[in-house]
Formats: sequence, C-alpha cells, structure tokens
Amino acid sequence: MLRMLGAWGAALTVWLLGFSIVARLAAGAAGGGEPFSDLDRIVRLDLPWMLISVSMVVVAGAVQRDRTRRVRWLASVLPVPLLAALAGLAAPAAGDSGALSAVLYVAEWAAGTAGGLTLASLVSVRREELGGYW
Repeated sequence: MLRMLGAWGAALTVWLLGFSIVARLAAGAAGGGEPFSDLDRIVRLDLPWMLISVSMVVVAGAVQRDRTRRVRWLASVLPVPLLAALAGLAAPAAGDSGALSAVLYVAEWAAGTAGGLTLASLVSVRREELGGYW
C-alpha cells in the first residue's frame, strides 16, 4: 500500500509540474485573447500533454515495480493520469471546449498512457544478470 501511495504521489508531482509548465506556455501563446494557430496548439498544448501522460505513468511504474499482480500494478499506475484527463476535460485549456477538442484530448491521453505503460513495464522487468531492476 505504501508503494501504491508513493506511485500516486510521484505521478501527481509530475502532473503538477507539467501542468504549471503547460499553463505558462498556453498563457504566452495567446497574448490578447487571440486563438491559437495550429502549430501553437501542437507545440504548446498537445505535445506537452502527451509527454506529461507518458511521464506520469513511467514515474508511477518506476515506484511500483512489482508486476506480479497485474491489477494492483495497474491500480497504482493509472488513477492519477485518468484523474488528470478528467480534470482536463472538465476545464479545457485555452478555452477549447468543443467536441473535437475533447476527442483529441482523450486520444492524446490514451496514446501517452499507452506509451507510458510500455515504458513502465520495461522498467519494471527484473534484470537477473544485473541483480536489480535496471
């Protein structure tokens, strides 16, 4: 249970750090209330959100390395990224509240989380020849 709480705390820390960076990037892009260009949206919102999603899962997976019980491992790795996605849907960044933006946001979260799960599972594989997980 302690590792699970540690994994949630690590993922939450990554999210808070990433969110503060993205909020600053989003504020600097649209000075004066102008809408984002496509390139600004990709560089300032979409790409960082995917990197944050990957990072949250990888960090939580690095804390909770024991994958002997798959359900416990997923329960320690996925809740914070899922809550971050729900919070992002409830309060969209840069005022984009359309259905297409929501679908794009969820697709980015799913892609980032899938990539993070892959990396986290690679990190959690025990290396017998090295005597540890790395």
